[in-house]
Amino acid sequence: MADDNALAAPAEAGDVKEKKGIQSVEVGVRVIDALAGAPRQLPLREIGRLAGISASQAHRYLTSFQKSGVVVQDAATGHYGLGTRALRWGVAAMSQTDLFTLSSEALDRICEQFDMTGLLCVWGEYGPTCVRLKRSTFLTGTDLGLGSVFPLISSASGMVFLAHLPRAITEPLIKTERERARKRGEPPVDMAAIKQRCEFIRREGYSLGLGHYVSNISAMAAPILDYQGNVSAVLTLIFRDDPGVSDPPDRAARIAVLLEETQGVSRSVGWKPTLEADAAGESAPPRRTRRRAAVN
Repeated sequence: MADDNALAAPAEAGDVKEKKGIQSVEVGVRVIDALAGAPRQLPLREIGRLAGISASQAHRYLTSFQKSGVVVQDAATGHYGLGTRALRWGVAAMSQTDLFTLSSEALDRICEQFDMTGLLCVWGEYGPTCVRLKRSTFLTGTDLGLGSVFPLISSASGMVFLAHLPRAITEPLIKTERERARKRGEPPVDMAAIKQRCEFIRREGYSLGLGHYVSNISAMAAPILDYQGNVSAVLTLIFRDDPGVSDPPDRAARIAVLLEETQGVSRSVGWKPTLEADAAGESAPPRRTRRRAAVN
């Protein structure tokens, strides 16, 4: 028994050391987070403030990070920024992130919370294309399915892509859709109104289509953005409002959750909101729609 106790003592001491090491790593991560969250290189004192440690303690971490290439220091200003090794880590993390899985999981959570039909759309050869469908427990009365392609200017999904993609990509499809509308004898497309809707989507983060694509079906959609702010995919919720109800009380809640989920996935692949990118390491919370949802 004495031998057993003698062998156990070093293991317990090792456990204590390991716990202290983990705490040290957590502090180091806070230092790196301070640099990662800033739009520019930072002075030592500011890094310490953001990491919640003293400037002298931050300096010790930064010195070690410099030696390993994670951090660089500007010789002229003395400010610190992320180095080439941190860049390699970021690229590796993005390449290992499964955007489709993260987006699908977000779609599942929203649809199950509100019992709504949801779509995951990507930009395909012919425009916004459904690559995943999550059905609700009730029928919506549409023939939507995998592979469905949506128009740009008359669907919530299409409008999100239109608001975020370069004009050179969307212009040919817009021209085709306008020509089809003309041949069907429909009123000319109001491009000024389309431009206003795009501005709304970029500002508020979502698109709301009330019977634009299918007369008795509505949809709300929001983008998943990459680290450069480019649209990678769109999550769309399909629903049918009660007759005579122009602004159902739970619509704002649905939009808020849709924004929270899509922005959460976007953050996972490196996207930063404009306000967050402008702040020196101070994180802005996901934008939520608290006021009455506008119809764009």
